[in-house]
Amino acid sequence: LEPASSPPLMLAIRQSFPGVARMHVNWSGDVEFLYVRLHNEAGSLVGTATITRPALPARLGARLARGNISMFEQMDRLAEPARRPAAVLFADLEASGDLSRRLSSRSYFELIRSLTDLIDGSVMEHGGVIGKHAGDGGSALFVVDAGDESAAASGAIAAARAIRSGAGELTDRCGEEVRINVGLHWGATLMVGQVSAIGRLEVTALGDEMNEAARIESVASGGAILASKQLIERLGPADAAELGVDPDEVAYRPLGELGAGDKVMRDAGAIAVTEL
Repeated sequence: LEPASSPPLMLAIRQSFPGVARMHVNWSGDVEFLYVRLHNEAGSLVGTATITRPALPARLGARLARGNISMFEQMDRLAEPARRPAAVLFADLEASGDLSRRLSSRSYFELIRSLTDLIDGSVMEHGGVIGKHAGDGGSALFVVDAGDESAAASGAIAAARAIRSGAGELTDRCGEEVRINVGLHWGATLMVGQVSAIGRLEVTALGDEMNEAARIESVASGGAILASKQLIERLGPADAAELGVDPDEVAYRPLGELGAGDKVMRDAGAIAVTEL
């Protein structure tokens, strides 16, 4: 194309004009997106040039690009707080204090980083949303989509089993036995959404069931997976068969009978659980 005088510009100015997606104006201020229609000598439209101002420096943008796009999309859909049913997963490294003393600081750091990758990768693989990380553990949500409670419950169980299986690889890598305990529970009326929108991209769930799930995990030992009756009985026949779990034949015990401490007895002692 031969150089020519600039045509009218089509600008999308989100902040300056709330609610207006596109405007045909000449503008000298800051814009987020700039669209310029290009014509050939005959006056026919040949395309549109788009210029975008990066929201982040290139280096930070590249780091974010390494993340899981599907996970970011799920977090974005759950950003606005709302009551949502979900399966809840808590995972924690057993005897982390002993491991930290036996391993060098660098080796222990590498173990925790590998543990975090294992938990996050297992959760994402089975349709969950990564929750908070607390040093040597983490949490996740498997939010019900389109009313399919069975898919959420089965995803949580499959992720828990993947985490347990991955512990063997961590053991081989660091030379010390690694045991990861997992607690699974069901939250029927959790308030799920983004708590902080400044500097963090994180979805949080609040509700009694979150506290109960943490108590279930705290009772698990030896690399066990403890799941509540509320979660197991959400499984449909097909998902239950695939997991090798028969909800009609499972035997349960109250959490309080499994060596629970005062906090567990107070918050969740009567919750029925089974080991998977």
